[in-house]
Amino acid sequence: MTKPTNASTPGAPSATTDTHEAPQALTMIDGQVLDVTRALFAGYGVKLEIDGSHHSRILPNVQLISTLGFSSPKLGGSILLAVPNDVLNKTLAGSEANLADWSAELANQLVGRLKNQLLNYGVAINLALPVVLAGGELRLPASPRKHTRHHSFVSEWGHLFVRADIELNATTELVRQTATGETAGAEEGELLLF
Repeated sequence: MTKPTNASTPGAPSATTDTHEAPQALTMIDGQVLDVTRALFAGYGVKLEIDGSHHSRILPNVQLISTLGFSSPKLGGSILLAVPNDVLNKTLAGSEANLADWSAELANQLVGRLKNQLLNYGVAINLALPVVLAGGELRLPASPRKHTRHHSFVSEWGHLFVRADIELNATTELVRQTATGETAGAEEGELLLF
């Protein structure tokens, strides 16, 4: 069993909970989750640094938690995003939007960015619809997956938390199929009409 660890190195997971040794594919996915989270929020003017705070310190300041599941033959799981209202307001383009809807949209964009990165490894994931939980004194549900990663970040407007629950097919190996700097998916922010 892997013990939780604090992140002291950029790109390192904030904490891990595994019942088995993590395969190399999981380490790659961890890095992708960290990278796409920072890139997503940077696109909205919020610079994130890996913090290493335990989620129990972050959740009391969070009123909305969004989660989004995904699946493919090689891997499946979910991403849970806990963002305080001050950070949500900073990323919000217009004052007319509903924070719960915006929280769901950020989770959708986060997993969409992860999907684009996984396409470079020949993995096409299917996304579920985001679900938003609202309330006070929120607690994390138990993880249904074998591999759970906790990533905490800090910004000028507060802390946020991302939990990645991942289940890998026993034979999953992820090998990059595109050259460095190239992407198999759409460029972030690109509009595709069908």
